[in-house]
Amino acid sequence: MKNAVIYLTISAISYPFLAVYNSCAALFRSMGNSKISMQASIIMNVINVIGDALFIFGFHWSVAGAAGASLISRMTACFILMWRLRDPKLDIRIGTTKGVNMRMVKQILHIGIPNGIENSIFQLGRVLTVSIIAMFGTTQIAANAIANNLDSMGVLPGTAMSLAIITVIGRCVGAGDFEQAEYYAKKMMKLTYVINGICCLVVILTMPVTLRLYGVSGETRHLGAVLALIHNGCAIFLWPAGFCLPNVMRAANDVKFPMCVSIASMFIFRIGLSYVTGVAMGLGAIGVWIAMIIDWIVRISFFVTRFFSGKWKTFYHGE
Repeated sequence: MKNAVIYLTISAISYPFLAVYNSCAALFRSMGNSKISMQASIIMNVINVIGDALFIFGFHWSVAGAAGASLISRMTACFILMWRLRDPKLDIRIGTTKGVNMRMVKQILHIGIPNGIENSIFQLGRVLTVSIIAMFGTTQIAANAIANNLDSMGVLPGTAMSLAIITVIGRCVGAGDFEQAEYYAKKMMKLTYVINGICCLVVILTMPVTLRLYGVSGETRHLGAVLALIHNGCAIFLWPAGFCLPNVMRAANDVKFPMCVSIASMFIFRIGLSYVTGVAMGLGAIGVWIAMIIDWIVRISFFVTRFFSGKWKTFYHGE
């Protein structure tokens, strides 16, 4: 518990820098320049890895060293992007306006607050889900952690494409061209399905090798493989529609609908059904992950219906 408090305390100091970094990266993406944010991200991760090795193994600072490395890396990335945003050649840059444009602030908060609430509830749901899995013992806790690592690798291209979707669709919507917005939404969703499916298949096929990297028991390794197979196997068909498609709506100012659907589905199926399948039915962690897939299916049914209804096109009204 003491180590957790130390890590959280030091990490919390980095949150403002991380927030500014994410905001600056979003500005570069909105201008169609994701290369700069990628470079800053690479530098941040390199500093984090080197810092972890230096502080943990060199100075023997343990948890504080890991958190300190993260703090330094996030501060560095933040300052790099803020410095790059002062380039006078950029369409959007620091120092171009005087005072605060409250209308712009209101528009940003209109999109940002619902999205922030949704992400906060999602993280809360993950904590509650892990607490349910913790009831099943250390073997299932470890297997769940291993599967989460493999799962994040499988949907990495989809996560990147979801950011690209917001940028591209947002530019189309901002220009008032909803026909192009729908065209590119469909095109990018198809591309996401292809690259996300390939990556998930690679993770599944390489699991016999990657699972050997974990020094755990055979039972834990087997359960981790089952959970990862459930996730990545279903993610090939479901993940893009469940987590990339709603970004089309968010890019068009339709932010409350995906927030309400995601929160409701999270509590009813991701958490409520997890207790039924995992605890009441005795399926353990497998039951929790089955409930997660059902949560995906429910939210997808709402998102797909919303997209093809065209109602998401009615929320942006220009300047």
